[in-house]
Amino acid sequence: MNTAEPVIAQATAVGEGRGNYSAIQQQEVNDGFDSPDLLSVDPLNKSVGYYASLRVIGQFCDSYILCQDEQNLLLIDQHAAHERIGFETLRGQYRDHGVERQGLLFPLILDFDHREVATLKEHQAELQHFGFELECFGGNSFVLKGIPQMLGDAEAEKLIRDVVAELISFGSSSLVEERIEQLLVLMACHRVIRANQQLSRSEIDYLLRDLDQVDFSGHCPHGRPVVQRLSLVEIERMFKRT
Repeated sequence: MNTAEPVIAQATAVGEGRGNYSAIQQQEVNDGFDSPDLLSVDPLNKSVGYYASLRVIGQFCDSYILCQDEQNLLLIDQHAAHERIGFETLRGQYRDHGVERQGLLFPLILDFDHREVATLKEHQAELQHFGFELECFGGNSFVLKGIPQMLGDAEAEKLIRDVVAELISFGSSSLVEERIEQLLVLMACHRVIRANQQLSRSEIDYLLRDLDQVDFSGHCPHGRPVVQRLSLVEIERMFKRT
């Protein structure tokens, strides 16, 4: 498959060889879901997980992925699913050795107010662990040189400003576990598949595979369900067949 620049999160994969989302040729985007090969599982992956093994039916309203599991219909909220993947990936990196960072090709010089400057200086070490590289540039200016790798450089300024605002709202110099997770949730929200976003078949397959690779509790970090299941019995009851 030909690949180009990533169109979704650049690193929702949780390990080597796992689901790097990549741009798909227009022909692939237009592929129907009635192909005989409904699983589209990588033949080199010998440990296919539950979500990757589902029969993909299609995408509903560019927001929900419809799958079949034996006699069950599964509706997967693509935004909630991808948000969970991003959160678990960031949390794993944070707890391991710190969130992986990538340098910005063009560093950003940003101005902050006095309260924001005080917060940046107070939490500079923690921000490094969250994947940010910030240096004082004199006065109330800082230069942003690096951001979390998996988030890409899209809206880098908005991301750091949102993080600083969140730190200010904490109102404490310590980053306890609950607050750490709040920041990770905020960061995960910055680079996820959205509702009303058309996905190619390959992108759906990658998303399902990545769901198999995270500690998945069935909910997004905000507590919304990722998957809803309807059994054949329930569906037949809707149509008064039982």
